[in-house]
Amino acid sequence: MDYLRVTSEVELAAALREDGAVFLAGGTDLLVKMRAGALRPRLLVDAARVDSLRQLSDRPDGLWIGSGARLEDVLASDAVRRDYPLLAAVLHSLGSVQIRNRATLGGNLANASPAADGVLALIAYDGKVALATQTGERTLDVSEFVRGPRRTALAAGEYIRSIWLPAPRSDWVPFFHKVGRRQALTIAIASVGGLLAERDGVIVDVRVVAGSVAPAPLRLHPVEDLVVGRPVDRTLLATASEAARKAVAPIDDVRASAPYRRDVIGDLVARFLRQASGHTAGGASP
Repeated sequence: MDYLRVTSEVELAAALREDGAVFLAGGTDLLVKMRAGALRPRLLVDAARVDSLRQLSDRPDGLWIGSGARLEDVLASDAVRRDYPLLAAVLHSLGSVQIRNRATLGGNLANASPAADGVLALIAYDGKVALATQTGERTLDVSEFVRGPRRTALAAGEYIRSIWLPAPRSDWVPFFHKVGRRQALTIAIASVGGLLAERDGVIVDVRVVAGSVAPAPLRLHPVEDLVVGRPVDRTLLATASEAARKAVAPIDDVRASAPYRRDVIGDLVARFLRQASGHTAGGASP
């Protein structure tokens, strides 16, 4: 295996045209796969010193995050803490401080794990991802980019340039909770991230995204369609919980059974609606 450190996107794009070239940013997932023998790059292209990929820019149309921005740098952003609290809560739960000082948001997205915490928030905020090559750039919804376990829409020679989150509603109440086998540093058995806005006691906007219960993080449109325009009461909690169970497609694995995951998602959706309604305590759970 050859190793190449690049310092510009021009050099990066050229290097990624080589057969067997693999993009290296933080390496917290990539190097684990390499040690396990699951990935054997012919050329490892280290882009950690490409400054343009590490920038965060708060603009009137939303927040632009370079794919190489470290998770701790994203968490330190005033714009993220102020305007995107769901993203802040999700990233705060992702790994340890040491991991967050190496891992990048683009890497969390490109790893394409069904349990990827960061992707939940990106989907909830209607995030888009910019993919670049030597010849140009294209943009996809984050929900279109992740196509299944370890599968993305990246074509040969492409890399993630940036992630864009549109300007959010000011009245969204965030929620995030994941269930795992440990209290800290855990991979989600099942998780829910969401945003909810109410007016006069009625839900006017909601985003609900579930993790670890489908081939990719899944936006629960049936639940959203069911609850918008209705007040949160016991009947709605019960019907929304059941709709969530029916909307997901979990599997049995060494960490949990499919029926257990369905039940957890149903319970988390009910908890989200109950806590976020009326701006009660709970909100985004770090």
